[in-house]
This record gives sequence, C-alpha cells and structure tokens, in this order.
Amino acid sequence: MGESPRYRSDLYVGTAEFYDRYRPGYPNDMLADLVTRASLGEQARLLDLACGTGQIAFALAGRFGQVVAVDQEPGMVAYGSTKAAAQGVTNISWIVDRAEDVDVDGPFDLITIGSAFHRLERASVAERALSWLRPGRHLALVWDDTPWSGAAPWQRVMVEVRREWAQRLKVTDRVPADWEAEIDRDPHREVLLRAGFQKVEEHRFPRDRTWTLESLIGFVYSTSTHSRAALGERAADFELSFRERLLEIEPNGRFVDRSASAYEIATCP
Repeated sequence: MGESPRYRSDLYVGTAEFYDRYRPGYPNDMLADLVTRASLGEQARLLDLACGTGQIAFALAGRFGQVVAVDQEPGMVAYGSTKAAAQGVTNISWIVDRAEDVDVDGPFDLITIGSAFHRLERASVAERALSWLRPGRHLALVWDDTPWSGAAPWQRVMVEVRREWAQRLKVTDRVPADWEAEIDRDPHREVLLRAGFQKVEEHRFPRDRTWTLESLIGFVYSTSTHSRAALGERAADFELSFRERLLEIEPNGRFVDRSASAYEIATCP
C-alpha cells in the first residue's frame, strides 16, 4: 500500500481549551466495555497515543496503575498536565512527542489512540504499538462521530457552512485532500492485521446528544480545519454566519445528534 497522507504538525495549535471543554468525551459504558474486554489487572499500564488533553487518559486513570499520555502538540500536553495537577491525578505521565518517534518503556497492557489513527503514519505506529504490548494484550482505536456526521437537516447545513468557510479562507489544505479515500482503500483493520495483530473487532455504541449553538461552535473551534488560528480575524464573521444558518433550521437552538461512539480492539499475539 502507499504511504499514509502527511498532516501538518501545527494543526491543533491554540485549540486545547476548546478541545477539553467542548469535546463531549467518550461514553462511560463504552470505556467500561473496553476495559472488560481487555481483561486488565489492578496494576495494568496504559499508553495513550495522540492523547490530546487527555480525554481517554483521565477517564481510565482510575483503572490503571500507570498511564503514559503522549501528544505532539505542546499546548495539549501542557493543558492536560496542568489539569491533572489541579485534580490531584498523579498516575499520568505526560510526554510531548510524535507517536512515530516517542521512546517509551514497555510493556503495556493496553494502548489507546482516540480519534487520531488516521492522522498518524499508521503502519509504523501499529508496528511500534505491537512491540510495546505484553503478549495477549490489546491496542484500541477509539472514536466518536462528529456532530455533523448524521443526516439531519442541521447537520447537512453544518457541513455546508464549514466547507464554505474553508474555501473562503483558503484553508482547505490544512488536511490532506485524500485522507478519507486512503482509509477506504486501506482500512485500519487491514493495517493492524499486516502489522501482526490478531482478532480485530469493532464495537459500536449508539447514543443521542443534544447540542447548543455555543457547544457546536466550541467543538468547531477544537478542530484542525476551523480552529481560531485558522479563522484568524474572520472568527466573529464565521460565528455570525454559523448561528444564522443553523437557527434557520432549528430556531429553538437545540440540535439533537443521533450517531455513535465506537472502538476497534486488536490483540497482540
């Protein structure tokens, strides 16, 4: 297969606060199911790659003896580390580095990658993850449908507004144009199997969420394509356009999202 699409290294600069506040976090029932399937002991070790501000690391810290959280964005790691200190969470170690380059001391009992595997050099990271795991332990790719993933009228409008503003601001090159086609050509499952993993299974958890205009705008600002850095001086104009277009669809300002969260779990031989 061809090389993975290359992503810029500064895509999430300035997004940490929005990311932590407006990303809903992965459902507790899904994470509990993942931990059960992973059959973990009391002093198990977790490696959370491309951790962001720690959505998985914080949610699972109480179930592990040690958590190592890695992200290439210094702002994300700084935010997570500060939050951990404020909350008295002492078993998470924070590292600024790329998943492709980081030097960590294994072995681990579970490795997680939340909504980010598509942005990594997948083959390389899968092989490295395999080498860090104890035999019989697991790698889990965890993700959540975005607010605009569904087919509701307000979700279609949200897609249109985001596309229009990406074109208007000439920021369509912030992510590779062919990244979705690459995933279709070479699904994550196939990448994991080629790396040597076994028994790759997907588990989905349907859920309903209700968004407000504020939370939708905050979520958009947490993304790589429509961050405040990408919008620059046009952020206020974007917000006004976004609010007007969505309120035309849902004048009450409540937006119901019926989609799913999921994880794909792979077993180390």
